[in-house]
Amino acid sequence: MTTTREQFEQRLAQLRREAPELTRKDFAHLAGVAEKTVRNWLDADPKFADTARTGARRVQLFPFDEGAQWVRKQLFGADERAPEVSPGPRLAAEPQRMPHTPGERWRWVDMARLRGVTPTAVRVLAADYREHPERPFPPRDEFDHMCDAGEVSAWFLWYDTTRPGYTGPRPAEIAAESGTKDTRRKEVVTRLNTALDDGESLTSRTLAEELGVSADVAARYLRQAAEKVLPERGLISRSQIAERLPTAPAALTPEQRRERVKTLLKRKSAPAPVITVADTPYYSETAIAEFLAPPA
Repeated sequence: MTTTREQFEQRLAQLRREAPELTRKDFAHLAGVAEKTVRNWLDADPKFADTARTGARRVQLFPFDEGAQWVRKQLFGADERAPEVSPGPRLAAEPQRMPHTPGERWRWVDMARLRGVTPTAVRVLAADYREHPERPFPPRDEFDHMCDAGEVSAWFLWYDTTRPGYTGPRPAEIAAESGTKDTRRKEVVTRLNTALDDGESLTSRTLAEELGVSADVAARYLRQAAEKVLPERGLISRSQIAERLPTAPAALTPEQRRERVKTLLKRKSAPAPVITVADTPYYSETAIAEFLAPPA
């Protein structure tokens, strides 16, 4: 394995500034392996795989500390120096009681919905704390297999407040750090505007070096900044040019329209890109409209 402990911890520190959860792609970046390798690891450890929740675009999201510990174990085996973490649902951003009505009873799925995790993650957590000497997880009724909502709410308040087994910051604490997502986004928006003013192209690699983050994270920030800044500056991408072709070629397929744009932009009279952002050239919307306008 080529990834050293130092490299692992450096990558982990970068990711900790970005989000409270980890994806399969993040695992691959942390370990320095292919995503196929991560998939094999998860197939071999279904208990950990079940701790994921499904995010936007069906992306699997794993609790940060548990995920980092899991990848560390895959790389280096059991590590006495690594902090022990709870395998259950991630901590709430701020400790507070889960809302419920008097006498209400919950199934695993009800708890999971309120926590934003999978039912299996709640079930595993309950099993781990079933014999806890001070705060055992509230028992399920042997007939309806449900738990008293008030008892569960009080238990999770303890879980979030005492943070058993957790050493990393909770989401609210991460948001208070100087390298938060909102701060970084504003920083990248400013950087992109500066690049536009100076006529400088901005690549993900350049931004990654400036921010001290991975190229994948830099590319994500750059795309978000481009979506905000470039329309305000009257700039459009090649794919947007295809949408602005005259109505005559309306019968063309999307692929044919893209090929048509490529051919048009090869003409000597075609406008040059104003800037290239993350390997994507952007053009003046006004210049493109004039270029595509039929001759008088």
